[in-house]
Amino acid sequence: MRMPFTEFITHGDLKFVISFAIFFMVSIYHFFKKLTVKNNTDKDLVAYHNSRINIAANWILILAVLSLLLGFMHSFYFVGKAGGVAPNLIFTGVSYALITPVLGVALHIICKTLKAINKKSIKS
Repeated sequence: MRMPFTEFITHGDLKFVISFAIFFMVSIYHFFKKLTVKNNTDKDLVAYHNSRINIAANWILILAVLSLLLGFMHSFYFVGKAGGVAPNLIFTGVSYALITPVLGVALHIICKTLKAINKKSIKS
């Protein structure tokens, strides 16, 4: 049995998902700016846009790790408040704690891919 996609999206921590979206939009913006460079001989401008994509990707990864740690803290806090160890409480909390980091790592991989793409690889 798999977690439904709508439940996967809606149970992520909203503040981290919004932060991921902002940094992902920054990397998309710099990716398209990199593609609009007139020629690839302007290495400084391409390097500038690649560095901005890299910075956004790194922030997404840092926030994904932070969301993982906060999610585990939140989950184990409520396990402690419950006064007992219920397997369904632990597994549900851990599965919800993993939603946002999985999204963050996926966006990090996409951003790193955008950094690697250049005009030459698109024309070939």
